[in-house]
Amino acid sequence: MIFPAPEFISTNGITMAVYRAGPNPEDTDKPAVILMHGFPEIAYSWRYQIHALAQAGYPVFVPDMRGYGLTDKPEGVQEYTMEKLSGDMAGLLSFYGMSKAVFIGHDWGALVLWSLPFYQPDILLGCVGLNVPFMPRNPKMDPIETFKAVFGKDMYIVRFQDEGYSEAILEADVARTMRFFMRRPKISKSVPSQKSFGGGNLDLLTHLQADEKTWHGENWLSANEMEVYTAAFRAGGFTAPIHYYRNMAHNWRDMERFQPAGGKPEITMPCMMITAEMDAACPPGLADGMENHCPIYKRINIKDCGHWSQQEQYQNVNLSIIEWLVEHWR
Repeated sequence: MIFPAPEFISTNGITMAVYRAGPNPEDTDKPAVILMHGFPEIAYSWRYQIHALAQAGYPVFVPDMRGYGLTDKPEGVQEYTMEKLSGDMAGLLSFYGMSKAVFIGHDWGALVLWSLPFYQPDILLGCVGLNVPFMPRNPKMDPIETFKAVFGKDMYIVRFQDEGYSEAILEADVARTMRFFMRRPKISKSVPSQKSFGGGNLDLLTHLQADEKTWHGENWLSANEMEVYTAAFRAGGFTAPIHYYRNMAHNWRDMERFQPAGGKPEITMPCMMITAEMDAACPPGLADGMENHCPIYKRINIKDCGHWSQQEQYQNVNLSIIEWLVEHWR
């Protein structure tokens, strides 16, 4: 599949690579759609959606997020706060002369998505989250301490907090690292279905270093697709992407100004949540209760699908997104 060539724009103090398809926003009454990828991905992860949405008549913009792909990778953990990441999206719209858009995010892109109603509410027409739901701020414990308490000190996000340690493991053999992450559940009628990653154990760095024969799930990307990811992370490394995780406690503290203890946060624009039945990292149950915070809400659960939903089951994801867009904006 041919992916568009990047345009390079200035936004929020960085140069960002943006891949476009579909009509110009000023030439249609359909809303523009912004697709935000997660870890360890790049804009290319939306290759099936960018063409489907463009063919349906929507202007589509897909950035390599800050620190990824061909976008700038400024040094320092402080350059990857949620305030910075959400500001990048506001700057993208401003660069193209747009005031509002529909934002769609997967994995870390979904975490940025669910921050936008608080940091950048004026740019939102609607929100679609894949795999990672909106979860209101826990007023009692920051997320890193929560992960330690629930999953232990070897949980991958906890281990990511030490700069340099995780990078050495992930960058030792980038092709192997991408083969580990880019796996889907192994679905079989004769044996129990097998989830990818650690099969529910989130000590991912230990699993990565184990014999490849012990890895759960299966690879399904073509050699060419895998090489796109491998080349991107060989060139850019993992430090900037992992800085997203290293700001989780900071973001939790900062979010208190928008979600004070005792409040009930609401996202008032139309929202849709797409969960994946076989996602070991972000099980569908995490989205239970979102309807209490999103008055205009729809939820879709995709069966036999793992964490990389927009690639694993792109037909179902495309259909769900386009039907929802038509429902709200034609």
